[in-house]
Amino acid sequence: MAEVKPETYIEARVEVPRELTDAVCNFIIDHIAGGLILEEEEGSDSTGIIFYVPGNDDREYKRLLTNYFSALNNVLKDIPSIRERLIKNIDWIEKYKSLVGPVTITEDVVVRPTWSELAEKVPYEIIIEPKMAFGTGSHETTRSCLQLIRLHFKSGMRFLDLGTGSGILSILADKLGAAYIKAIDYDPIAVDNSRENFVINDVKAPHEIALGSIEKCEHDRPYEFVCANIIKSTILPVLSRLLELTAPGGKLVLSGLLNTDEKDIEAALHDLKQTAYTILHDNEWSTYLVTKA
Repeated sequence: MAEVKPETYIEARVEVPRELTDAVCNFIIDHIAGGLILEEEEGSDSTGIIFYVPGNDDREYKRLLTNYFSALNNVLKDIPSIRERLIKNIDWIEKYKSLVGPVTITEDVVVRPTWSELAEKVPYEIIIEPKMAFGTGSHETTRSCLQLIRLHFKSGMRFLDLGTGSGILSILADKLGAAYIKAIDYDPIAVDNSRENFVINDVKAPHEIALGSIEKCEHDRPYEFVCANIIKSTILPVLSRLLELTAPGGKLVLSGLLNTDEKDIEAALHDLKQTAYTILHDNEWSTYLVTKA
């Protein structure tokens, strides 16, 4: 029997602090809606999230989302309000797909979703099934990390990807000749999505995709290239360990950082005797490339 689509949908919009965008989007995708649209304004410390639920949902989604926000009371001062409007039936999945297309990172690196094709082939084409808020290459932090990997990663390096998300950074490292890859994320959705994208891109390097955080590297020897695209509050407590996991002369990329985080990050680096770094800025975001002393 053919699926009967609802005559109406609820278009829901919620605004959350920028640093919680990834987590909230993943919750919505996992529990409420299969896709969403982000509204990000340059310079703003919040992100608008739009998603669609059937008009006969009877607001069950609001209960789920409100309970989730309540559980974040240690990082949320106030529970964000949810705005709604009722709209006629649309194929919102197709609308989402129409807004996510190929992203050019450098002249030879392009990221595209599975449903889009490139007019011309490039040496490093990364194909992503974007089931997460980030990881399509369009966000500034992802873009900056990809640019730095393309510039500084050398064939034969071992690659550690903390906060892997869609696995996009690890996939580029593989295409550049990684000898080994370890990709880690605390979110099971991200881990599943990374595994899917590794298959889509036929990742050839020996690799491990792990659920957890830096504790998954307890017995690892140092890596020549380490990426931590997370947030300041997560980076600072593990920065010394990240440096231990970076081989002497190796590269450590720190991202997911706002320009306003620079003072704290640089103070922490100096305390650890690491002064050989550069900063790549993209709008209000900062990405550090540290050469391990």
